[in-house]
Amino acid sequence: MPVIIRHAGPGDEPAVVELVQELAIAADYPTPIDEHYVRHYLASPVSDLLLAVDDGAPVGLLSYAIVPGLFHAADSGIIEALVVAEGRRSEGIGRQLLMAGVRKLEAAGCAEISISVEAGNEAAQKLYLDAGLTEASVYLEKHIEK
Repeated sequence: MPVIIRHAGPGDEPAVVELVQELAIAADYPTPIDEHYVRHYLASPVSDLLLAVDDGAPVGLLSYAIVPGLFHAADSGIIEALVVAEGRRSEGIGRQLLMAGVRKLEAAGCAEISISVEAGNEAAQKLYLDAGLTEASVYLEKHIEK
């Protein structure tokens, strides 16, 4: 049975938490994510989450937001996270999620689509470049402790 890409919804919270925690482990950076925050995220009018589901079980996710962009005088799509369950990597699931997300953002009329990636994550960089994204800037961030 092929992997299905669908929007996340009620009942998907535990799987989303598990997948985001896998991403945090891979990035060696902790996450405070819990099911309550996933519900908050899914209720936001600017964010959405796609799940890759195989035989009823989520095996990957892509989260994104659509925000107003002054420079282009149009919305911008920001892909926030892309993760595939550890045992399912290298099967093309990440590529399926990325392409589905790009199509959604293009269909929404976004003037640009951006994603950040760790400098040493060459496999992800290749995936994003193959999908038509280009190296356009340096992304800086500051993590604020709560």
